[in-house]
Amino acid sequence: MTSGNAWLVCREPVHIGGADSDSRGNNNPIYRLPDRTPVIPGSSLRGALREHAENDAQFNKLVKDWFGGTIKKGEDTSPGAISLGWGWPVWWPVHVLGYGNWWVSCPAWLQRFCDLTGQNVPQLSGNLVITDQSLNGQTVFLRWVRLAGVTYNNPESWPLPQELENYKNRLLVVPNDSINTLVDMGLLHQPRVSLKDEPDENGNLVDNLFAVEGIPPGAAFVTSWNSRKANNLKEWGDFLHQEHHLGGLWSVGYGRILMEQV
Repeated sequence: MTSGNAWLVCREPVHIGGADSDSRGNNNPIYRLPDRTPVIPGSSLRGALREHAENDAQFNKLVKDWFGGTIKKGEDTSPGAISLGWGWPVWWPVHVLGYGNWWVSCPAWLQRFCDLTGQNVPQLSGNLVITDQSLNGQTVFLRWVRLAGVTYNNPESWPLPQELENYKNRLLVVPNDSINTLVDMGLLHQPRVSLKDEPDENGNLVDNLFAVEGIPPGAAFVTSWNSRKANNLKEWGDFLHQEHHLGGLWSVGYGRILMEQV
């Protein structure tokens, strides 16, 4: 069996609906685990990649080999050679007005990256680690969150996709119990409205007003894949390591991602 890992970086907002979306009224949240970790289900990623391959003349002949047959009478329904893991967060952008984005992570996220890839990350020299040397020992404010006494660490030591290479001096590692606050802070929230064909008796055209959550552009996840066959792996790498579209709302600009080899 052959395996590999890939970075998944959002180039545009990504929306994969949460399991409890139907019970959230006018709020359409992203998919998160019970501990509030934002993740990308492997089934969502597999479906997006399959659809892309089916519509790409260069790779559509390999769809059945990679992803298996569809459920049709008389057709082979084998699962295919490729299995895909879930996407796990590694870096999450938080925008600070006037200062741009910081990319935050936590020890639990970084440890999962190590477990999946076999790579090591630096030992943390404190509860708060930053890659901007000018801020060593300073207090950093991420909007209303006060981070006192951050400790500098060399940015060359931290895993980062090539897509985010220009931001290696803007990495920040916070304690595990702080990460969910920063995830909520970095989420994209977009109000959307559906309109009636004709105004009602009060002249109102609004049928429904609701909000959509999105994973922010610049968020970086790590995922893994396995293949039961050794053939077509070059083609698989060529296909995997490019732009794809993931999740819903692609028709209004959501879902563009880039996948890179770790």
